[in-house]
Amino acid sequence: MAISGRPHIRSAALLGLAAGLRAFSAPAALVLRERPLNRARRVVLAAAAGELIADKLPSMPSRLKRRGLTGRILSSAFAGHSVAGRAGAATGAASALTSAVAGHRVRAAVSSPLGAFVEDWLAIGLATLGASGRAR
Repeated sequence: MAISGRPHIRSAALLGLAAGLRAFSAPAALVLRERPLNRARRVVLAAAAGELIADKLPSMPSRLKRRGLTGRILSSAFAGHSVAGRAGAATGAASALTSAVAGHRVRAAVSSPLGAFVEDWLAIGLATLGASGRAR
């Protein structure tokens, strides 16, 4: 069971911010902490890699549509719960909603592919920091 506390809540918030930008970034960062990389963990990593590629396609729907937003909120709630229990789940979901809206607005303002790559690196950095325990 995850231990609640302020440092763990910070980790949940960072994971939630990451998942709001890239839904699979937080679960992938948590999976990378575990060994061995079994089949289920490899599937999560493959999904995260696929998301990084698919996000650049012009046919991708808005992250604020029901399907995309639901996935981000569920992903962040799961990740937040894994590091800080119920409070972490709520923190992660709220953080994901915030970063999903912010990311949508920035991507609308910056139509260059560079914006998508910067967002990728931000999501990876936030997820890595949240999963590493350095936020603690």
